[in-house]
Amino acid sequence: MIIRTCDIGADKQVDYFNMAPEENPALGYRAIRICLDRVDFFKTQLRALFRASVYGNLSIMYPMIISLEEVRRIKDIVAAVRKELEAEGAPVKQEVEQGIMIETPAAALISRELAKEVDFFSIGTNDLTQYTLAIDRQNPKLASYYDAHHKAILQLVRLAAESAHAEGKWVGICGELGADIRLTETFLKMGIDELSVPLGMILRIRQKVRETNVSTLPELDL
Repeated sequence: MIIRTCDIGADKQVDYFNMAPEENPALGYRAIRICLDRVDFFKTQLRALFRASVYGNLSIMYPMIISLEEVRRIKDIVAAVRKELEAEGAPVKQEVEQGIMIETPAAALISRELAKEVDFFSIGTNDLTQYTLAIDRQNPKLASYYDAHHKAILQLVRLAAESAHAEGKWVGICGELGADIRLTETFLKMGIDELSVPLGMILRIRQKVRETNVSTLPELDL
């Protein structure tokens, strides 16, 4: 099970957090930025996750990463949480995979450096598309401009995949494109290791994967 740390903000609001209104919430106070600002809140999540880790195969994923500094600060906080739990005598699994979301162009462009710091990537194509194209995906007036198949998006996905594999890490697709059967062959050719899809698309995607011979696919025109 892969559990993403709290990803509120932008289109994901919770009243009890009492967050001030923002003119542009998609570019605002959200996700890992909240967690790194409210460290006690973040540590509560991490404590719960590491305590749960002893009961199964659990991985942790951090959203909205844009820099190496963020990842290194997360690792420092994780180390502190582990130390606290061990001091309390709480059982904690030693090997817990930790990965990040690649959902900003910044993260994609420095993905080789980021891959050295984490265990896996999950490419969040919904936000990656809106940030790359500078289009609010919640705005219906811009629907005709929102092209998730834009070459710029696919080039960033390929770059992140190549970076992950160069460092021996696995990479998945998270977001609507994972279930877009028109891109399944493209993702397989890129070497994407995992596709996250809605339940209703599992059989269709699985069939497409089983029917595809990657070695016979033409080179990507990106």
